[in-house]
Amino acid sequence: MRNNALYFPYISIPESQWTIKTLLYWDKLSAIVPMDHIDNPEQLSPFMRALLERDLAEQIFPSQHLYEIPQFEQSFIRYLEPKAREYRDKPIRGVFDTGRMHAEKFGSRIHHEKMMPMTGIHVEKMGELPQYLIEEGLADQVDGTWFNVDTRVANMFMAYLAICLGALNTVSAAPITSERKYSNFLGHNLFQQRDARFNHHRKAQDVVINNILPTPSGKIDLDLLAKFKMEHGHLLPRLRQKIESETAYIALLESADDRLDATSDFIRRCKEDTDEIIDAMKPSWSKIMLGSIAPLFGTGLAMVAAETGNKVAYAGAGLSFASTAYQALNSIRSERKKAEALPLAYIAHLKMRADFA
Repeated sequence: MRNNALYFPYISIPESQWTIKTLLYWDKLSAIVPMDHIDNPEQLSPFMRALLERDLAEQIFPSQHLYEIPQFEQSFIRYLEPKAREYRDKPIRGVFDTGRMHAEKFGSRIHHEKMMPMTGIHVEKMGELPQYLIEEGLADQVDGTWFNVDTRVANMFMAYLAICLGALNTVSAAPITSERKYSNFLGHNLFQQRDARFNHHRKAQDVVINNILPTPSGKIDLDLLAKFKMEHGHLLPRLRQKIESETAYIALLESADDRLDATSDFIRRCKEDTDEIIDAMKPSWSKIMLGSIAPLFGTGLAMVAAETGNKVAYAGAGLSFASTAYQALNSIRSERKKAEALPLAYIAHLKMRADFA
């Protein structure tokens, strides 16, 4: 199980509730960024720069890793070849989304001759692919570092790049995206075959995380978020392991109704367990187990029964009282310690904060 996530397709991670949940769920969140952005950070969004300044996100530079994948370009070309002619001869027509995509410098563009939507991609991410795409009529060179690529190809490529980079030991991150149309590329074995169980697993994970992980309704203070993760981030691996194992089991169920029921039941149990952990983290004297508090009454009676002039009796009773009180107080610490070790303790800490409740 991976502890980190690699975001795609955009260079800058979006400012949204999805991002906040993602930051809370994964140890580290990364994005694929061209190397030249180190000297030109203004090309990143203000929110992305804020994440980097607080170590809530990091940048993955493709040029530092692609050499580890000898067949990187060839594998993608083999996948694309059967589709290249279709894309070239049957360009998409109509109204296109011109929102910014992989490159903040270049949004989606329209190839006027073929009415083909194009998306800007930095050459650093593509290795030797640009020449092949230009020859196939699926890309145009903008300048020395940027290419406009058929958006259909660009979407596939960014998913492919995220999968390849995330699989490297030097990155080791699960590819994730905030947009469903791009997540459709995930769950393929090198884009050859879709794994239905992967889709069931992913859907179950999304539903569970959205239902049990609290996030603030308004704008969150990133400094508070960074502080919370610093204090309680060590609890995350056990929480993820619990969710991963349960949703993996749910994905194996044949019936959609069975998967839905199992997911709902898991969410219910998580919420109940979280409430119990919160209670255990905030114990009061009234919640101490009877077995721990009962000896106090016995000791109190012994003190009253001791003769007024018998200092030894009083001393003995006092020692007995102190040791029993310590036993009761220790039970509070014990209950809290047990609660802190449970997988859902991370969520309990979140729910106990006013800014996340």
